[in-house]
Amino acid sequence: MFLLNYSRVEDVKMKSRASGVNREEEGAIHSHYSENVLLKNSFFDDKCRKELKEINKHEIIVKICEILGPCPSNLCTAEEILETIKYEIANYVIHHEYESPNGVSADLLLWLDSKINPGYFKKLNEFIDKFFK
Repeated sequence: MFLLNYSRVEDVKMKSRASGVNREEEGAIHSHYSENVLLKNSFFDDKCRKELKEINKHEIIVKICEILGPCPSNLCTAEEILETIKYEIANYVIHHEYESPNGVSADLLLWLDSKINPGYFKKLNEFIDKFFK
């Protein structure tokens, strides 16, 4: 899923280890690595990115199935669970698990809000259009 600039990050890690930077200091390297990554501008073509997406999705579904139990129908249930709560999980991770001194993209937060509460987002857009245009 995050293979696009992985080699660049690994290069930074390897150079820091070679220069004697320890693990604690290595985190500082990542905090200064604030370049946005455009996931669609990778060396993978569309077909490959779609396949990687499906592989990652399947791995998550399998993990959910492991919790639900061995019944074959749980595969379908696990997929429904993923599709139902995937944006809420992403929102939770970004707000409560991800810590970056560079902050989080406002575009990402707005996009997640629109996925979690599409009706609210539509009303907000209508309000903005009515009063600010």
